[in-house]
Amino acid sequence: MYHSPHPLDKRKLGRSDIEVSRLSLGGAGLGGIFGQVPEAEGIAAVQKALELGLHWLDTSPFYKESERRMGMALRGVPREQYVLSSKAGTHPDWFQQYSAESFYRSVDNSLRLLGTDYLDLCLIHDPLPRHMDEVLGPGGGLEALRDLKQQGIIRAIGIGVRQHASLQRAIDTGEMDVALTFSDYTLMRQTALKLQSHAQNHGTALVNGAPLAMGLLSGQAPEKIGTSAWKPPQEEVSAVKEIAAWCGQRGITVLSLALQFSLRQEAFAATLIGASTPAEVEQSFAAVCEPIPVPIWEELPELLARLRLSN
Repeated sequence: MYHSPHPLDKRKLGRSDIEVSRLSLGGAGLGGIFGQVPEAEGIAAVQKALELGLHWLDTSPFYKESERRMGMALRGVPREQYVLSSKAGTHPDWFQQYSAESFYRSVDNSLRLLGTDYLDLCLIHDPLPRHMDEVLGPGGGLEALRDLKQQGIIRAIGIGVRQHASLQRAIDTGEMDVALTFSDYTLMRQTALKLQSHAQNHGTALVNGAPLAMGLLSGQAPEKIGTSAWKPPQEEVSAVKEIAAWCGQRGITVLSLALQFSLRQEAFAATLIGASTPAEVEQSFAAVCEPIPVPIWEELPELLARLRLSN
């Protein structure tokens, strides 16, 4: 079902009492994980997000300088004015270690870099299906998060990973307030909706990350997207070119359509944008506020059916 939310509308994260803006900031890009970002720009991106009212800020030890830069941006900002989340399991020093011990170390390090004494949310980060027994079993990461929640060091628990098998196993515990999926609800692919009823039945909020498909739907030429370690598949590049032509014929931008497509989906409590600079934050915010005529939304399903990629 679609509706027309404002990006600053609030939604609760699962059974927690945490409310977040429907459009919020993901911190991967501003940390330099996809390419160099000047430190001042990364810090200013966080400040611009708060200025606009995007008050949920998500980061991870895996995102290079992201936690430290967020901590610098948040100095002097009253703690109650923002929701802060980080992750455990992918710290470079303890990469893909999902024991309770490694989670305690990771969270402690995140608190230090972020300059806070608690996280609103901590997500189990990128566990493959083969890691889930360790994550959920005795002495595993979930045990640590459970304890940290009891101590008040974190307020809510979640998981962030692309593999649906990992998400489903975590949701099955009944302890996940949030399941963060990424690149699986875009104009090209909507497989994240397979998780909707499962999450709903367990009181877990779904959150959509990478609504721009790792930048492919940002409006840039798709050939320019990627890094030395990753290039988009040709089928996605071809799909983006078709989307761009479709949008051009209707006088709208790919960026506006892609972001609003995610925000209009009620299955998601929030959508995380990966803006790296204040200009990108402003551009994304303007894009979600740009009016798109109703007839375009009525035409869109035909395009989606033609483009839909399965995995």
